[in-house]
Parts: sequence; structure tokens; C-alpha cells
Amino acid sequence: MPALLDVRRTAAALVAVAMSTALIALALVVSGSMRTQMQASARLSVGGADVVVASHRGSDPSQGPLDDALAARVSALDGVASVRGTHWEVIELDLPSQLANAVGATLAAQDVPTLSAYTTLVSGRLPTATGEVAIDATLAEQQGLGVGDTIRLRSRSADRHGASSTKGTDDAGSPSSAVHSSPTVVGIISPGADTGLEDLPKVYATADQLAAMGARTDYDRLYVTSRPGTDTSDLHEEVARTVHAVQSDAIVQDADEVIARRAVSSTGGGTTIVVVLNLLAPVCALVAGIVIATTFTTLVARQNRVIGLLRCVGASRRQVRLAVLRTALLTGLVGSTTGTAAGAAGAAALIHSGVVPGLKADNLTVSPTSLLAAVAAGTLVTLVSVLRPAGRATRVSPLIALTGTTAAPGRTGRAHRWAAVTGLVVMVGGAAVTVMGTLAHDLYLTVGGGVLVALGVLAALPLLMTAVVGLIGRLGAWSRYPVLHLAARNLVRNPGRSTATAATLLIGVMVGSALAVGLFSFSSSFQAVLAQSSPVDITVLGVTPQTDTAALTSTIRGIDGVQSTTVVPVMDLTQTADGRSAQTQVIAVDTKAVTPVVRSAKGLEDLDDSTLIVGQIYDVPDGTRVTLTGPGGSVELTARVREGWGAAVTTATAARLTGGQATDAIMWVRTTDEGSAQAQAVETAVRQAVRGQDLMVNGSAAGRSTFSATLNQIVAVTALVMGSALVIALSGLANTTDVSVLERTREIGVLRATGTRRGGIRRLITTEATLLAGVGGVLGMVTGTALGAACTLAALGDGGVSVAVPYLPLAGILAVTLAVGVLASLRPAGRAAAVTPVTALAAD
Repeated sequence: MPALLDVRRTAAALVAVAMSTALIALALVVSGSMRTQMQASARLSVGGADVVVASHRGSDPSQGPLDDALAARVSALDGVASVRGTHWEVIELDLPSQLANAVGATLAAQDVPTLSAYTTLVSGRLPTATGEVAIDATLAEQQGLGVGDTIRLRSRSADRHGASSTKGTDDAGSPSSAVHSSPTVVGIISPGADTGLEDLPKVYATADQLAAMGARTDYDRLYVTSRPGTDTSDLHEEVARTVHAVQSDAIVQDADEVIARRAVSSTGGGTTIVVVLNLLAPVCALVAGIVIATTFTTLVARQNRVIGLLRCVGASRRQVRLAVLRTALLTGLVGSTTGTAAGAAGAAALIHSGVVPGLKADNLTVSPTSLLAAVAAGTLVTLVSVLRPAGRATRVSPLIALTGTTAAPGRTGRAHRWAAVTGLVVMVGGAAVTVMGTLAHDLYLTVGGGVLVALGVLAALPLLMTAVVGLIGRLGAWSRYPVLHLAARNLVRNPGRSTATAATLLIGVMVGSALAVGLFSFSSSFQAVLAQSSPVDITVLGVTPQTDTAALTSTIRGIDGVQSTTVVPVMDLTQTADGRSAQTQVIAVDTKAVTPVVRSAKGLEDLDDSTLIVGQIYDVPDGTRVTLTGPGGSVELTARVREGWGAAVTTATAARLTGGQATDAIMWVRTTDEGSAQAQAVETAVRQAVRGQDLMVNGSAAGRSTFSATLNQIVAVTALVMGSALVIALSGLANTTDVSVLERTREIGVLRATGTRRGGIRRLITTEATLLAGVGGVLGMVTGTALGAACTLAALGDGGVSVAVPYLPLAGILAVTLAVGVLASLRPAGRAAAVTPVTALAAD
């Protein structure tokens, strides 16, 4: 049977398939490259070993150590080429008592690394003797340390390392069994994955120095490398048998298991981009599916008489269906192959550019499986989208070849009305579910309701389009706006095609608007949320009664970028509530003094002389009567749960608790609002200013910088995907407008014969396309804005985020949508204007 459809007429479907497949391929390649990067990092962390032994000794004396003796026994096993033992221990900065609870005091002590392409020396040299350590760049920045400085360290407990001790407490408030040391920093290292994947700041030292710092002298891990040709499963069993004879709880795993586990647990900076791509690529596939279905439906409708003739000469329904599907299959394969190649090339360029954090050129992974999956997905979307048009083609009666009549208009109208009514019911039900999810702060319920709303809008779109376009036509009086009136009438005359075309724009604009509302709301509320959760820009900890606070204040305020400071007393008290007592640290807040310094005083509104402000982490229910006891006596207060302040009382209450005794304190610092880079520079300057004074500095600039970078990545990827969706919609709109021109050749001829100029014909076609784009864009924007607001409140409403409508970006989206309508009409409008009256009137 000959082909029913001219492949050249499927250009819109071809572009839609290629664009959507390109995004799918891009997402698959970037995701695969991210997995490769994570696996490469995990593989580097095991150093080429085949079997990994992890110590699980704990404090059980019956468990033997992973020591040199055990390593030698494992080395003696057949098939073992080498055994590498590594030390790893958690230690702490040896801070004064006033800094005992400071954040960032926990470190990881481990062996001196081997420098490589991944682990590099920033400054200084590697430690080679006792009394020397190297630190990583993170610790150096946090503590303001450099080469030649002394770092004070202490072990968490010396007992489990076998060191002798005397029980008690030293002057710093730590157990006297802890080992204190003060090695010299001789180098700063930028660690790579080959030194481990732990997130803790690191201290590197020789085995003797690790022992001197109180770290465990036995190994934390044994990495066993096999000889070539050795069966790793047999080696695993032999190593496990040998190790468990000494330490029965030790964990023995194949390296592949360790690599897989570490790869899964690790995260990269590009994870956000991958997630957004994977979420939004299906949006383009959906838009492409609608364009493909619309294109083939239109082409089948234009070939009704040809199909009727074929049916008259004996063609079966099955042959007609296969003829349509053959064209669809060819379109899908060509478009998918082209799109996959473009997507893979785009992913390679993206990764080589360094835009995706954590990915380098050598991580690029273009697997045949990913390429085949993209081609298969594009082809499948095409075939599924064409099933309905193919079904319509099989229902064409042979009588059409003789009569030229298509289907019963009343029957089609009734089907559209029932679909519209069903869509309205689904839309109302979805809206109710969305409201329930929003009120309950249940994101999954809200998203489910949003999906129902979107499906309802699509189902009711014929009715909505007819109503809106008809209203516009009635508002545009024939005498004043003849072109608008005629354009509206033409769109209403063929609601099926108009609806399908508008649906492509509606989906793209709806998703884009929802994301714009969510991102803008989160971005706008971020400062408020950050101010509520972290109201202080920089905190200087460790201020004691002996500290010259006037000099310290003068020094800090003299730093460029510091706006104001205040000193806040800190008290170590006993808290009693519901019969339970515990030690707690409470700050004394003078609301008038701290208001110019903090970003937000929210949560302090209820603070008075009879109130204790506590966070949820203190596990004290709101309204509980709490007794605080200090050197000056006891005070009973009412607890109010408010976040962002820890435990706080008024200065008057603090005076009653301390009896006038001097206490430790912290200094709060407010920076000027000049961006995250400036804030980080101020933090660094403050650290340098207090260096060597037993003070610690904590700030929020790094968190703000990370958030800003992540938000920018999401916006960029969203713009890419939404732009692709609009290009797909552009191709579909151009195709349907072109077909509309071909079907109305006689009508255009009549208009030309009655005096309408070429410019008038152009304006008519352009007005139709622009009107279609405008209605689809407005409906999509209204729906998307509502759904975006609902999802934002459901996901983040209880975290202080409020809905903010981005009017300017939404206006930009609408303007782009209208531009798509105008661009899509340029070529069809030119073709329509080129038709001569004689040719048009002679057309059959």
C-alpha cells in the first residue's frame, strides 16, 4: 500500500521529536557522567584494592585490633599482592571551656596522603616527623590557620587507645583522660577523593604523630590488593576467615560493594542540575507528543478523500493504520536519531565548559545504552502520539471519496461537550485536592491535585478556547476590528485543531509559570527564612571576663564591611523541667541592643522577665514551667518555643541567675548587604583579626553563597528546558497555521477577490496565530501561577516562605509566547498573501 502521508509534511513533528529527544539525551548523558564521576571518586577512595576490611572493634575487649600483625597475616595469604592499612580517627580542636560547644570543632585525623592529580599541596610541605601536621584548606579557612601556626588538638578519649590516664576534669572542661597536643602546621592540602570521602575537616600526620595526638594506633581500614589472575571471591573468603579470627565483628567486603555504597552516598554539586533535567525533560516530551498528534491528525484529515478512495479499491483498515504508523515510525527514528546526536553533543559541550559543578571533561560518559534509550523514547513518544490519528484514519468511510463529507458535526460537537464537562469536573476536583494538600502542607497531595487540575484544563480546553476566543470576537466589533473578528471566527470554526495547538503552549507556559512562582517565592523569602533560622551574620565565640571587649569591639568594627556589633552574655545553668534536670547554656538578650545587629528579631517578641525562649531541639514543650539555677539562685520561667535563638532570657533575669558574677559571652556581628562574596571576605577578615586570641568565628556567608549558586543553576536549566518546549510549540503552531492556510485557499481567494490586500491577509493569519498563542499562554499562566503558589505553600509554607508572584518574569513569559505566535505565522502568512484570487477561486 502506498504511503498516505508526505513525510515532508511532518516537519513539525520531526522538529518536536528531535528537540524532546535532545533534552532526554542531554539528561541521560549528564546523569551518566555524574554517576561516572561519583564512581570514579569512590574507586579512588579504595586505591585499587580488591577487598576492603573495616574495623568494628568499638570498646569490646574481646575484639582484636587491625594491626600490623594482622596485616602481615593477610599479606601471607595466597593471591595477595599487597595490604595497605590506614589510620582514621575523630579528634577535636582543643578549645577553651567557653568554646566547648562551638560548631566545627570535630576533625578527622588520618595518614599523610600521597600527592596526586586529585590531592594537591596548597602551601608548605607534607609532615615527616613528630610534632608536624598538615591540614586541609577547609580547616585552614575556618580557623584562620597558616603554615607555621600551632594547632591545639585533643583526643575524644584516651582510654580506648590504651593510654594511661587519671580520671577527672582538666581546666578546659574536658575529661583528663583526653590527650592534648599542639603540633605545628607545616602544610595545607587540597584533598581529593583518593584521601577519602568524609566531609569532616582533616588533619594529616605520621603514624607516630597520630599516636602522640591520642588517635588509635591500630588501623581503621585494610585495603587488600590481589595478584593478577586471582579469584577475588575466593580471596574475599580467605581474608574474611583470617580477619574474623582476630576481630569477629570486622566488616569484610569486595571493593565493588564498597565503591557502589560510597558512590550512592556521595553527592556532587551538579546533582541539582541532573534532578531538574530529569524532571523537566518529560515536559518537552509531552509537548512534543501533542505537536506530533496534532500534526498527524491534521494530515490525516487532509487525506480523507485519498483514504476513502483506497478503501473503495479494497484497502483494509489494518493497511490504512499501518500506512500511517510507517510514516510515524520513520519520523520518530529520523527525529530521535538527530535529536540524540544533538543532545549528546550539547552534553559534551556543557561538561567541557565546566558549568556543571564537579564534572570534568574526563567524566564525560556517552554510553550506547543512553543513546539507544533516547532514540527509543523519542520513537515511542511518536508512535503513541500517532495511535489516535491512525485510529481516525481507519474509520474513514469509502463514501467520503464520493461525497467529500467527513463526519457528523453534531456528533463531534457532542463529544467535545462531554469531554469539556468531564474536564471541568476533574478540574474542580483537582482544585479541591490541591487546597487540601496546601492546608495540610502535604506536597505529594498538592502535586497530585495539581496534576488533576492540569488534566482537567486540557480536557476542558475546547470549551475554554471557544468561550474565550468567542468573547474576544464579540468584543472586537466587526466595523472597528474586522481582522480580529474574522480571526476569532476562524479559530472557533475549527476548535479541535485550535485546542490541540494551544495545548502545546499552555503546557509549556503552565510549567514555566509554576516554576517561576516557586523559585521567585523561595528566592524572595530566602533572606527572611535565613534571618529567622540564622539571624546573626557572624558570631565570635570564646569571649571571657578577661577579654578586653572594648578593644575587641573596636577591632571588629574597624573591619571594612562590618556594620554593627554587640556582646551577648552566655551562662552555664541547670535546667529543671517535669522533674528532669540537665545542664544547659543560655544567652542573655537585651532586645534593644541586639535589634540593630540581627537580621530579624522574630521569636523575641514574647521575651520578658518571666519567659525562657527555647528551640525545638531542647525538647521542652511550649508553656512548660522551667526552673533555671545559676550561681545567684533559681528562677522559674515559662518556656516559649521559638526558633533561631537557642535558649534565651532577658538581661534582668540573667542578673538574678548570676548574682552579678561575670560570665562568658559571644559577640554578634552584622555585615553590610553587599553580596555573598563580600560577606565571605568579611568573615575571613574577622577570623584574621581575632587570630591567636582563643576565639572562634562562625558565619552564614557560605550557606548563602551555596544557595545562590544552586538557585542560579536551577533557573538556567529551567530556562533551557522551557525554551526548548517553546521551540517545539513554535514548530507545531507554524505547521497547523500552514495547514490552515492550505485548507482555506478558496476563502482567501474570496477575500482577495473582494478587495482585501495582501497586507490584510498577512494580518489575518498573524492575528489568528497570535490570538491562539495569547489565549493558550494566558490560560497556562493563570493555571501555572495558581499551582506554583499552592506547591510553594505546601512544601515551604511552614518554613517561613510566602508566595511572591514574579510579575516581570511572567510578563516576559507571556511576551515570548506571543512572539512565538507571531514567528510561527510569518511563513504561512506570506504563503497566504501570495495566493492570487484566480488561483484561489479555481482551487478545488
